[in-house]
Amino acid sequence: MNKLPVLLFIASGCVSGFASAQSGKELFGTYCSGCHGANAEGIEGLAPSLHNPQLWSKLGDKRNQYIAGVVTSGLSGKLVSLDKTYQGFAMPPQSFISSQDLVQITHYVLEDVNQQQGGPDQALIDEYKKKPFTHSELHQLRKGG
Repeated sequence: MNKLPVLLFIASGCVSGFASAQSGKELFGTYCSGCHGANAEGIEGLAPSLHNPQLWSKLGDKRNQYIAGVVTSGLSGKLVSLDKTYQGFAMPPQSFISSQDLVQITHYVLEDVNQQQGGPDQALIDEYKKKPFTHSELHQLRKGG
């Protein structure tokens, strides 16, 4: 039996798998830009800008917890961001997105949009998918608690 065709088939699947992987920016465009805008600048009256280096800096070592918590748990309630108030704001949990893709998206928001180092890893995203934050816990975390 000639094994070369089988090996070529397997190899082509591996290469095409790598070629189809999307960047954090592309994934953001697919899943997040409808509410947060193409450049993460927000859509007034709908969803806040995610370009907010002051917030991400203020969160410090809680930054990864917060962003991972928001994408896996969603967020609702009154939110003030960049001097704009979002009342009745409701972001649904994005836990249907693969953990690997959520890592890519969160790193895009933190690193590319806000020039902040790092972001949550897949283990943290997986942990929060299993045990999501309450929205009040996320609001407390955002306030520095």
